[in-house]
Amino acid sequence: KNELKNYSSQLMKKKELIVLNKTDLMNEETTKKIVKEFSKNKNCEVLTLSTIKKESISKIKAKLISYVS
Repeated sequence: KNELKNYSSQLMKKKELIVLNKTDLMNEETTKKIVKEFSKNKNCEVLTLSTIKKESISKIKAKLISYVS
């Protein structure tokens, strides 16, 4: 975040989206724990991505489109 802030303070006002990749390599319980840890004390959204599950790609695309529209 500091790097973004140093680049432009305007970036700090934008919504933050964290995408965790390759979650298909972990069991569901571990994935949930990691998502919870990333979400802790942050004002952001955490999504998971697995290229094996094609719906996760569609979910992220839709989320990104909603951020810029």
